[in-house]
Amino acid sequence: MNSLRIQSLTALVLASSSYLAGPVAAYSSLFGSLSVFLPGLLFTILVVRKIGGDSAVFLRTAMLAEFGKLALTGVLCAVVFIYVKPLAGGFFFLGMIGVLIANWIGLALSFQE
Repeated sequence: MNSLRIQSLTALVLASSSYLAGPVAAYSSLFGSLSVFLPGLLFTILVVRKIGGDSAVFLRTAMLAEFGKLALTGVLCAVVFIYVKPLAGGFFFLGMIGVLIANWIGLALSFQE
């Protein structure tokens, strides 16, 4: 859960700092962040509910949740690129990459505890 907090804080910081380049950059960065954050949140909700039970059920749930996360990320990216006009593509990918890196940092910090 610590990773989700770091991701959401990173998304807000990136969107706020992107506003210096204009409102299109800010909402493009926010949409990029959400395209990674929302599937990750859904993955976490699905997997955490199965912790501590049967290991086969947990593994099946984790595999399906990971596939769903990747598919939902692709769908959200496609929807944003199709329906959001104007869109600053560089800031969209900045938001995506920023939240992905924040996820890795959050995971690394949780393993140190």
